[in-house]
Amino acid sequence: MVIRRFLFASTARRTPRTPLVAALTALVVVLAGCANADRGGSSQGAAEDGSLKVRIISTTSTFTDLPTVVILARDYFAKVGLDATVDHGAGNASLITQTVISGDAEIGTSGTGALYNAYAEGMTDLVSLGTTNPSITFGLALNQDTIDTLAERGVTPKSPVRDRVRALRGLDLAASPQGSTGNSYLRRMLSEYGLDPDDDVTIVPNNDPTAQIASTRQGRTDGFAQSFPRVNFPESESWGGLWLNWAVDLPKLLPLASHDYYTTRAWLSKNPEVAKRVMEAMWLAHRDLQNPTAELREEVRKLPDFIDLNEDAFKAGWELAVGAYKGATPLTTKQMFDNQASLVNADRAKPLRFGFDDIYDLSAAKAAQPR
Repeated sequence: MVIRRFLFASTARRTPRTPLVAALTALVVVLAGCANADRGGSSQGAAEDGSLKVRIISTTSTFTDLPTVVILARDYFAKVGLDATVDHGAGNASLITQTVISGDAEIGTSGTGALYNAYAEGMTDLVSLGTTNPSITFGLALNQDTIDTLAERGVTPKSPVRDRVRALRGLDLAASPQGSTGNSYLRRMLSEYGLDPDDDVTIVPNNDPTAQIASTRQGRTDGFAQSFPRVNFPESESWGGLWLNWAVDLPKLLPLASHDYYTTRAWLSKNPEVAKRVMEAMWLAHRDLQNPTAELREEVRKLPDFIDLNEDAFKAGWELAVGAYKGATPLTTKQMFDNQASLVNADRAKPLRFGFDDIYDLSAAKAAQPR
């Protein structure tokens, strides 16, 4: 298996927070992919050892897609007979969707919001193979100066969630751009407890997770919303702390199709065996996460994306994340779709008009299910 990493440019500009942004993001995906939308042929054939080749595009490794991380740590793609090239580094899920549409990768794994938006804007050849994460392994961290200021007002990390959310009024919070799953999480958390995401806080969009963290540490923003273990960095490095944990503080959205594996129908129709093996690896990863041993944690820790992380941040993020996968399988449910659709609709000018059966084809996941 080959693992590649590449970086995309980021932006820290403050932009208007309107629902149209999400639709325009999806429209860009549509236009970029139209010229190559028919590139849904078979994968690149078989490797010399007989394994089947597949190209997968992913965001940088976090615990939001912990099953894929486990697959890489235990080399499960190779064990199910795949010669997989996994590209990491796409900072925005829309870029992954575009890559799948163009045919430059056969399978994408990312936050599901970008998939739903692209499908709604006309890219109906896209299809999800199943869900890797049925929860929200996501949080909001604040720098220490902000935490101290809020403590003076009587609100601490141990205060009721309603008080902690309302205490964010007037703050600058870094997050991924509107239309992304992470941005939608933040906006839902704010609105759920009575704040207007457009007026009561300033959401500073940035595709670069490292830049988000740096801006919060330097005081240019008060906090940042990201996946575990990134939101565990401030506390482990003694310059801030975790303020909100979506999996605990926003249970109304669960279960959720928060992170999916998806491809095109054209590719899936020609490569059912490859798709089945991909989902077989996913089943193996979910199996391991039902009993997340110390050995598994250390295998993940040794991956290039995690080996140099602060040890305390890694362990804290791991402990917060693994619970989200209890009982998880790749088989998306109608309830998971409905909750994700509700989340996406909050940012859209026009609501989604497709159903569960339109965008999900679980045949590969069902065929791969252990008997």
